[in-house]
Amino acid sequence: MIKRIFILIAGFSVLTFTACSSSEKKTPNQSPAQTENNQPQTDQFVITTEQFNTSKMELTTIKNYTFHEKVLAQGYLDVPPSNKAKISSYYPGKVSKINVLIGDRVTKGQELLRLTDPAFIGLQKDYLIAKNNLEYQTKEYNRQKQLASDSISSLKVLQMAKSNYTSALATCEDLEKKLVLLNLDPKKVEKGSFQSDISVRAPISGSVTMLDVTLGSHVNSSDVMMEIINNSHEHLELNVFEKDILKVKPGQRIVFTIPDIGTTEYDGMVKLIGKSIDSESRTVKVHGHLESPHTRFVTGLYVSASIYTSDVSRMAVPESALIKQEDNYFVLLLKRKNEKEYVLEKEQVIPGIVEKGMVQISGNKVLTEGMQVLSKGAFYLL
Repeated sequence: MIKRIFILIAGFSVLTFTACSSSEKKTPNQSPAQTENNQPQTDQFVITTEQFNTSKMELTTIKNYTFHEKVLAQGYLDVPPSNKAKISSYYPGKVSKINVLIGDRVTKGQELLRLTDPAFIGLQKDYLIAKNNLEYQTKEYNRQKQLASDSISSLKVLQMAKSNYTSALATCEDLEKKLVLLNLDPKKVEKGSFQSDISVRAPISGSVTMLDVTLGSHVNSSDVMMEIINNSHEHLELNVFEKDILKVKPGQRIVFTIPDIGTTEYDGMVKLIGKSIDSESRTVKVHGHLESPHTRFVTGLYVSASIYTSDVSRMAVPESALIKQEDNYFVLLLKRKNEKEYVLEKEQVIPGIVEKGMVQISGNKVLTEGMQVLSKGAFYLL
């Protein structure tokens, strides 16, 4: 049976393509879609060279293409625990000075803010009293040791002097360490120089990512006043479903995007794989390292990632060569051509992996590497 297909192209010209169905006759017991050899009926399209060129049709070659088998994962950018710091005070106090804003870069030891409270003065006073008492008890203990060695003083008196000295030493060291934690100088306190406020300093270098105090606000020792993050060693924290986790191994390549800032792809590598499954999400944590740091990245950003688990070589064509009709997929295979015409034949295929514009095809023994299919213009023919 011969049928005509008309296509309207630019300039209102009309091209006629002739589609010839198989000329083999069907037996009464066969379905309309089969020939007497019980093979699927195929449609052939005869296109003149002029029509091919005018319609800007193109051919492409079926070839073996290396596809990457992937495991999909989602997660976020993070930093090691040692690169995060939540700033709080050892003692309650009122904020008297703030030196930073959110986003500021700070260095380890830099003053962030100051707190004031009468208790700070009391602590310094207690230390000065304890320091003077220690000096007295030290002299008394040394004196009693000398007297005991000369058999002038009893052993009981010596033991009492030693106990008083040890207690005074412990009290003095305890208060001294508290002063150091509050960034107060014990040497200045010993000279009678007291401070009514204390300095809160940065424990690490990084950027201020959270600030939750204002001038005059009162903070307790359990309150987090600000947060500092050092993003010099950002990494990926990914969640991989349990069905895929056995495919993932250290050293495998990770390609990820950050949807919130664009479609640019970034590279990473699998470093560590978790040993437990989250009971609710049924996922396993996978820790990945970045190939190179990026100044645009912000800790906590959501990432969408692919972990490349293996490489496979498969027969493939460009996605543009694939045509979908209802639930089936086809390509137009070049059967022959000469100076006057092209003869194309519709072949059903099963698509597989899709990557960077190439699609794996299988399911039809007629197709082999090196054959040519129509990669542009097939849609109009079908």
